[in-house]
Amino acid sequence: MLRKTLVLLAVIGIAAAVSAASIETVSRVFRLQHASVSEASAAIQPMLSEAGSLTLQPKLSRIVVQDQPEIIDRVTELIEELDHVPGAFSIQIDLLKGGKAIPYGTVDEVPVEERLRKMFKVEAFQRIGSSTIEGVLGSPTRAELGTSFQVSFLAQIPEYRESSPWGVPEPGNRLQLRQLILERTAVAADGTLMTDELLRTNVLLSPKQTVYIGAGNSENTEDVLVLIVHAQEFGSR
Repeated sequence: MLRKTLVLLAVIGIAAAVSAASIETVSRVFRLQHASVSEASAAIQPMLSEAGSLTLQPKLSRIVVQDQPEIIDRVTELIEELDHVPGAFSIQIDLLKGGKAIPYGTVDEVPVEERLRKMFKVEAFQRIGSSTIEGVLGSPTRAELGTSFQVSFLAQIPEYRESSPWGVPEPGNRLQLRQLILERTAVAADGTLMTDELLRTNVLLSPKQTVYIGAGNSENTEDVLVLIVHAQEFGSR
């Protein structure tokens, strides 16, 4: 009886091996123009079946993928999304100063939503500076906000968002502002130009979304700075 059982298990094992060996696989070479090999391979790896494999050639910007035809089709779609020409973006940034109520009609007084007043617990806001910033994704950007403030950041599309229901990371239709920095410059008594960093953060924006960010290095509620960032347009994968 034991011998029959062992023979049966051996037959099953051989059948499984033959079945695995009979899986049809194809290979395809992908030449990357814009995405890095490491970025692309990290996205492809979770998609492969047990029969799949990757061959990386970073110096040639090439990836060779071998797997089942349907997997290769999915990898092809993903590569097309990842390996894209950097797109353009347009962002509106306003810098407001909040404090006590000011006389009606004061220059640069800004009407704001009540929730913004409650959020920062101030009575009124004045606009210090405003700028519509247009650029190319992946390039450092810097702009003036008024006469004494500057904002800088690196705009890019996030590599991935949360996993899809199938467990495969998907690019998100969002814009990331990395190292968003707000600085204030002033001239010292001796004529030296001094720079004070008021804010350094990362911001993730959805299309048409507006984000309010408190800035400044003072606890004085009469001197509150609020950075308003609005994503107007940006390229997608």
